[in-house]
Amino acid sequence: MKIKLNSKILFFLLIIFSFLNLLDVITAMFILPGESNPIYLLTGSSLILWLIKFFFIFMVFYVYFKNEYPSRFFLYSFIYIIVIGIVMISFGVYSNIMGIINPHIVEQASQMTTGQKVSYYGIIVSLFMIIPYIISMVSFKIYDVIESKIKYEVKK
Repeated sequence: MKIKLNSKILFFLLIIFSFLNLLDVITAMFILPGESNPIYLLTGSSLILWLIKFFFIFMVFYVYFKNEYPSRFFLYSFIYIIVIGIVMISFGVYSNIMGIINPHIVEQASQMTTGQKVSYYGIIVSLFMIIPYIISMVSFKIYDVIESKIKYEVKK
């Protein structure tokens, strides 16, 4: 069975996204006392963390292979989420590796309360993911609304 790729660039991004998600979970298993992922902190289960990671990986490939997007806005949002996900998960993998290399960091993190860890995690996600996403989506929506009314200069 031959798989038809609708966009090689997007497929490549999904492969990176998936690889990093798996690497994130694997490296997190070595630093569980210092782990700050709210899913793990609230459930105390690494199995649920694995299942949620696999669910997200499945969903991005499902959307990709379905190849039907309700709008340009949805497609742009999908790409944005994958790209920012790659960046954010890369930071997670990096911090996990730093914890593996430097056990004293995990020891210090393990002394923090669940509330503190969730709060810090929320701040990082807000600053590096949610706020830029909102700014980007508002900008794109404005562009999408006015683009049909704009005339572009044609160079000869």
